[in-house]
Amino acid sequence: MNSPDLDPVRRLRVMAAATPGCVLLERVIAAPFDTVWAVVADLERELPRYQPHVHTLRVTPGQGDRLDVLALGRAGLCARFDAVLRPGWCWMQSHRVVFGLAAIPVPGGTLLARAGATRRPGLRKLAMPLLRHGFERELDRFEARVRERLA
Repeated sequence: MNSPDLDPVRRLRVMAAATPGCVLLERVIAAPFDTVWAVVADLERELPRYQPHVHTLRVTPGQGDRLDVLALGRAGLCARFDAVLRPGWCWMQSHRVVFGLAAIPVPGGTLLARAGATRRPGLRKLAMPLLRHGFERELDRFEARVRERLA
């Protein structure tokens, strides 16, 4: 659903607000939108480089902007995600977690938003502070990947 009134970051804010236990962080990255989004869109190669729990990601195209994603974790866990990937918008959900990235050009670079939550009610309150800290570090690694592309 593409609303003309909601840019991708605003849409992610809405999704985060509607998802119980969701953590949302935003950061302006001093790089053009196309460079930032190239890191996001290269899911198989880039996501395992900035998301520490993912060892391997395999993407299978679906219909249109839909993808089937298989994530293999460093601890041996495996998860299948239904995903939507389009310019400025990435939303992935499995039966255990939801993951989102959105970006828009802003003065000085690109505003990148990162959202995520566990779907396990008993873990939500415990997970939120850990997710917030993990997302901060993840955004640091993401920004480093963008800087490498600019070099």
